[in-house]
Amino acid sequence: MMITVDIGSDKSDTLLREAHHRIANNLALLAGFVRLQSSQVAKAKRTLTIAEACLMLDEVGVRIETVGRLHHLLGGRLNSGLIDLDEYLASTCGILAQSVCLNRPIELNCDAKPCTIEPERAGLLGLIVTELVTNAVKYAHPAGAAGRIDVSCRSPRGGDLILTVLDDGVGLPEGFNPAVDGGLGMRVVRSLAEQMGAALDFASSPLGLAVTVTAPSGEAGRSAPASTAVT
Repeated sequence: MMITVDIGSDKSDTLLREAHHRIANNLALLAGFVRLQSSQVAKAKRTLTIAEACLMLDEVGVRIETVGRLHHLLGGRLNSGLIDLDEYLASTCGILAQSVCLNRPIELNCDAKPCTIEPERAGLLGLIVTELVTNAVKYAHPAGAAGRIDVSCRSPRGGDLILTVLDDGVGLPEGFNPAVDGGLGMRVVRSLAEQMGAALDFASSPLGLAVTVTAPSGEAGRSAPASTAVT
């Protein structure tokens, strides 16, 4: 009797299960963000302005679209299980340009060099970009002046993955410690970076703020399971 084993089918089934598991994790992460944001509003004990409420809803929408775009890209690459990070970050910046940057004098640019990484790490980087760009929109130019935000990403062959979000605003407030200070956005950025074992560097001056995320390559850079814990 001959027994035939369809290895290709087994692999596809495994990848599909992993994709469903990843979607469930990311939805749980997004739900956690919403709960944290709701808690922050409740603690503030004041009524939001229309502009603040609209921006908050934009932030929620961008996070959902960012994760949705990740799964859309992954759907066409189940066999490789990898994401083209340059395409994903360009798409993420496009979403941001049409939401939190829309109707504001903000120029958002993306320069991501070709790079493929695991979906878990891509998802975390996409959410980090979302939070950093949103923070720059909210705080870089408090007087409402026109501004520019540049997102860049590169991965030298065999080296670390380096992501930078740069704005031309007023920089961090005097005495501000980015390792511990800040609102929900900064806390989320620190938590996401920690999950992927990445280092954060904040270079601030009166001419702007550059936030650099350095993530280790290879196995050392694989992310932990999604979590909504913030520090």
